[in-house]
Amino acid sequence: MGADILILTIYFICVVYVLYQMALSVEAKLEDQVQIVLDGDTLEAAIAPQLAQQGRSDIKARLISGKGPTILELAFPQDKKGDKEATETLHIQVSPQGKLPLRPPVKGLSITTLNGLNHQQIFLDWDSSSLSVHGGLAYRVVRNVPGMPLDLLQPQVYTVANPGQGVNATITSEALFRRPEAGTALESAPVLINLEMIPDMKPIMRTYALRLLVWIKPTNAPESQAIRLLLPFNFQIEVLPDHVALPILSWLLDWFSPAKLPRLW
Repeated sequence: MGADILILTIYFICVVYVLYQMALSVEAKLEDQVQIVLDGDTLEAAIAPQLAQQGRSDIKARLISGKGPTILELAFPQDKKGDKEATETLHIQVSPQGKLPLRPPVKGLSITTLNGLNHQQIFLDWDSSSLSVHGGLAYRVVRNVPGMPLDLLQPQVYTVANPGQGVNATITSEALFRRPEAGTALESAPVLINLEMIPDMKPIMRTYALRLLVWIKPTNAPESQAIRLLLPFNFQIEVLPDHVALPILSWLLDWFSPAKLPRLW
């Protein structure tokens, strides 16, 4: 009986050791990740007062969250006989959001606008928008136009989404642009947010904020009839804890961690 128990004990130790080595191997292959989270409460709270000041409290704002990035929806009442609840919608999404590996870095922000309004145009005003990273100073937003030389002294053309159309633009911060010593054209730094540095930063610095000015104007109407909204897209970058896919492997790594092993000195 004693020999059987000894054999079972040795067998159990061998199994645990093999599983522990498997857990170490799996953990070594895992990539650290971060999660970019939109501050939806601040965004929604900022819109209602602006609409009220312009006499458009009939427009309702809400956030659509699903498997993909969170989307801002503005619902406009539709002039439709017999259906007082009919609406037309405008969708604005700022990416990246969600889980990301530490590499590659974030080179710029992507802004997607889907105009579902039947008789109104959407204008994205880049020169009146600003972007701050890691809680630093805010700088003017610059839209990246591939192959086109940039002159920061000239005003930028609005990006326009006409009724029934969508547009996408990639933006960065004016602070990233420099003029090379041997050149005349401005060049932008390739990295807006270096995610590899995020785990070493204080939580208060793991942020970036976009203030996007949007004009909503009825087609062929004077500018005075346009609705102006300054949309605060605030993002928090959270560092995700290491996670092993199999619960038993995760338990083994936790149980045999150096913090839980007995000290021998």
